[in-house]
Amino acid sequence: MIKPIDKTSIHRLCSGQVVLTLATAVKELVENSLDAGAKNISVRCTKSGLEKIEVSDDGCGVEENNFEALTLKHHTSKISDFKDLVDVDTFGFRGEALSSLCALSKLSITTRHVSKCIGTRLLFNNNGDIVSRSPCARQPGTTVLVVDLFHTLPVRRKELEKNINKEFSKMLSFLSGYCLIQKGLKLTITNQAKDNGSSGVMLRVSGNSTIKDNIIDVFGVKQVPRVIVFNMGFIISSLDDDLFIIDQHASDEKFNFERLQRTVTLQSQKLIQPLALELTACNECTLLDNIHIFRKNGFEFVINRDACPSERVQLTSLPTSKNWAFGPQDGVMCRPSRIRQMLASRACRSSVMIGTALNHSEMRKLVDHMGEIDQPWNCPHGRPTIRHLIDMNMLKN
Repeated sequence: MIKPIDKTSIHRLCSGQVVLTLATAVKELVENSLDAGAKNISVRCTKSGLEKIEVSDDGCGVEENNFEALTLKHHTSKISDFKDLVDVDTFGFRGEALSSLCALSKLSITTRHVSKCIGTRLLFNNNGDIVSRSPCARQPGTTVLVVDLFHTLPVRRKELEKNINKEFSKMLSFLSGYCLIQKGLKLTITNQAKDNGSSGVMLRVSGNSTIKDNIIDVFGVKQVPRVIVFNMGFIISSLDDDLFIIDQHASDEKFNFERLQRTVTLQSQKLIQPLALELTACNECTLLDNIHIFRKNGFEFVINRDACPSERVQLTSLPTSKNWAFGPQDGVMCRPSRIRQMLASRACRSSVMIGTALNHSEMRKLVDHMGEIDQPWNCPHGRPTIRHLIDMNMLKN
């Protein structure tokens, strides 16, 4: 019998689609801090976030008349209607993050608005309702405490416990992006791994005025040459406000590979005696319909259309190229696997190598070639040719 799901279960299930991981939970809180104008953000985790996550900032704080709506679903101060999305200039705008965290954890918020002399500590239930409110001392800003993330979704909680180290690493990797691009931001991430143990600093940036100094904070001074100086192997290119990095060897290799794919016709070695092929009627039709592809790859056939079905085709020649030998087992693609391997090897040897200095026109040529490739994302050996670095709009502020 089909029957409706109760509202509490609906809220928990939908919240699980907003906050998917430890990283997304911390992301939502850090972005709220940035939207509040914070210049100092502290992320404190206990047991890698499995037990507690606390995000504190020195932003503008929350006004008292907004307390009740703070954790209600689809309540936000950042937009008022759909048209506002055209010019949205904040990280958050949906009004779902705090509501979802209420449904998935034990949530409390301590905040003091810049216009007030005292702070307030708020404790919420899973529906986002305030269950207790008490005054407290605090500098202007907000602290959000998340305890037992996903405890209302047992399967998700068990998965988090099983993979907590991996999830914590993903969270650090995600926050590294903010550390790199946010100038003037002091962000510290600490973790208390054991009960009553000391907290170790996992990541820190110290309010630098340049992205280069942020890179030094995140990667260390020894790593800066590897990050900024690209070893004459990578091209930085832009499209509108998006910045991309292109591997000069992998991109040139893929261009040369596709050129060889289109143009190379392999030589054939005649067989001493034609080989009758035992094909199904379907396979025989496929071969006859695509005979030009087989001939381009060096296979030659004699077709006897008066013979019985599945006995009409005889193989008379096999492809050959120097020391490469091919056979029926290679005929699984438009280019047999060993032919692809051979063409990939040729393309690699004829391409621009890592470490080769290029002038502007040579780099421009490689970038233009990227637009002519049918499958530009990876070289024949699987290495990525291009990656998106950043939307430059994120750096304008």
